[in-house]
Amino acid sequence: MNRRDFFKTLAVATFATEFGRITPIFSGEDVPHDPNLIAIFSDTHLHGPETTQHVVRFKKCVNKILAMNPLPANLLIYGDVAYLQGKIEEYQLFRELIKPIEAAGIKWEIAMGNHDRIANYREIFPERFTNQPIEDRYVNIVATPHADFILLDSYLEGQVKGWISPEQRTWLEGVVKTYDKKPFFVGCHHPLKETELAELLKSCPKCVAYLHGHHHYYRTPIDRDMRTICFPSVGHWGDMGFVMANLTETEATFTPDIDEYQWSKYGYVKEPEKNVEEYMAQLNANSPVFTLP
Repeated sequence: MNRRDFFKTLAVATFATEFGRITPIFSGEDVPHDPNLIAIFSDTHLHGPETTQHVVRFKKCVNKILAMNPLPANLLIYGDVAYLQGKIEEYQLFRELIKPIEAAGIKWEIAMGNHDRIANYREIFPERFTNQPIEDRYVNIVATPHADFILLDSYLEGQVKGWISPEQRTWLEGVVKTYDKKPFFVGCHHPLKETELAELLKSCPKCVAYLHGHHHYYRTPIDRDMRTICFPSVGHWGDMGFVMANLTETEATFTPDIDEYQWSKYGYVKEPEKNVEEYMAQLNANSPVFTLP
């Protein structure tokens, strides 16, 4: 299913904007939730006042989701929720900005990125650490009817690059052994090269693909003989927007909604010489379909 066909299945409400505020004409209470629809964010880098680009764009993407009918049952955020050093006030801001998602009945979960700080996140969201299986790490399994999403913690203190700790790898090895029937995705903030999980995941017949953020560019390459997706940034720089996953009994389709591009000297892709609208159109035409084993 391509992007145009997918979004034709979503009834988009009329909305008004002011400094990034978007108000759907209906609320989550009026709209059913589809457990096979998953919204995916990454690299939100939230900070600053209400008029800051990151906040404005977060609200814009959130309210695009709230204007869907049906609503997705889950929102996953693949790291770097906070701006640079995971300050407590940035997670306080996130708690306020995520309230419309919660009010709409959409469940959400995050993975830790290199700009996040687990201690400060725990300070603001202590309820999310009740059943964590690994001390000083934040890992989760988000279940959906046709496939599960395993979210890992690739944060490495003081480093931009990521890794998976030995304790976390041991936990993951035990978890994937239980998936003899149901497909699953594995992901975290950092790419496969840095987490060094390729050989483990390739040995799992039910592993569908590896999902990550970090680079701020939407790409769907084969990496170390594994299918992967790198998600766009919601609103910092690079390809900006989000992705919707639509799962059936046999397939998972990932459909991007990238509506802005911002060049940065930190990115590995130079500012497009061609028309930016054409560049984004090419990105939005890339809706990979994964067969669920």
